[in-house]
Amino acid sequence: MLVYTCEQMKVIEANADIGGLSSVTMMENAGNGCAEKIHSVLSSNISASKSVVILCGSGKNGGDGYVIAGNLCDKGYTVRIIMTDGLPTAYESKLMFAKLENKPVIASELSKNYQACVSACLNAGAIIDCVFGIGFHGSLSNGLSVFFNDISKSRAKKFAIDIPSGLEGDSGEIKSEHFTADYTLAITCFKPVHILKPAADCCGIVSLVDIGIDENTYKSVGNELIVSADDAEIARFFAPRDPVSNKGDYGKLLSVAGSRNMQGAAVMAAEAAVNSGVGIVMSVFPESAYTAIASKLTEPLTLPLDETEDGCLAYSNLDKILKLAEKSTAMLIGCGLGMNEETVKLVTELVRQSKIPLIIDADGINAISMNKDVLKETSAQIVLTPHPGEMARLMGTTVREIQSNRIAVANSFANEYNCIVVLKGS
Repeated sequence: MLVYTCEQMKVIEANADIGGLSSVTMMENAGNGCAEKIHSVLSSNISASKSVVILCGSGKNGGDGYVIAGNLCDKGYTVRIIMTDGLPTAYESKLMFAKLENKPVIASELSKNYQACVSACLNAGAIIDCVFGIGFHGSLSNGLSVFFNDISKSRAKKFAIDIPSGLEGDSGEIKSEHFTADYTLAITCFKPVHILKPAADCCGIVSLVDIGIDENTYKSVGNELIVSADDAEIARFFAPRDPVSNKGDYGKLLSVAGSRNMQGAAVMAAEAAVNSGVGIVMSVFPESAYTAIASKLTEPLTLPLDETEDGCLAYSNLDKILKLAEKSTAMLIGCGLGMNEETVKLVTELVRQSKIPLIIDADGINAISMNKDVLKETSAQIVLTPHPGEMARLMGTTVREIQSNRIAVANSFANEYNCIVVLKGS
């Protein structure tokens, strides 16, 4: 599935407005679409209270809330609006608020009726968060933080419109108190917050609400897109096997991993390859690790090679490994490999001279960080799988810097070094 940043979403909405789908119509479509989904959830529980509280900010997200209020009111719900920042200020929101004039909707300002607002939330069947949208950055005000904390004890179903308030749309970070949703209704498309942990865990079940934007409008943001694989997309990589086939039909992995003191990494890597469907796995490791590794591997082939004094693969194995690579489909380098001058030279030359796809992990990445320009000198397809610490070494920066902008960091490195970067996290 495609994931769009908040800035991209603003461009898409602006172009949709230019194309004839007005911002007022988009707000009405968003609010009504959300109301229908909320009603679908609530109506499936016959015993659920039909009392709904909608938290509305003063901006456009609050306008969505006013549309939801009118729609649910027409469906027979008792609706109370809590204005968390006073009356609406956005033009579209003012229009939607005015449409509630003749509907039996109770409206309260949080600052003037705090205890009554908290009480209403604690006794509601549903709370709908329409305080902030994609424009939110930083942290909530102290007053709103306290309010969210006070109502967190409510047993009501909690819905967030687009993004739970207090979370940033482009980040997986949790910087402050926030609204924790059971359901998040993502307007038009998924945003990074919906897939990046730990913030994604605060979104609950995420579903899309279509507001009528033409598919061609999305092309206006170019090709710098985030793609998140869902279950159906992943399943396509594991098609049913032809019953008239053999292990040679499913690829051969050369795994260059393990050392005297880190045998487990080589074992786990080889077993994972077999379990994921690789036909033949050849596990290459230092001679002193043979007993520990070979005794745990039944399906992979094993090949102990010369080692350094500290039990790592020696550089003298380069030609042997390259010959094995000629008969392999792909090569894994680095899991538990250890680090010394010879392993750095060995990894560097394997990357430089390999003609088959390489998956480089762990100490393979640490070795590459000593001379990452070798990634530009190879004709092999490269997949790097760093954790934040290894990514920080590759980039010459701190883990904090990596974690603060994971998508941009991975994208930047992948583009500069013409490789695939799997920046690991939760």
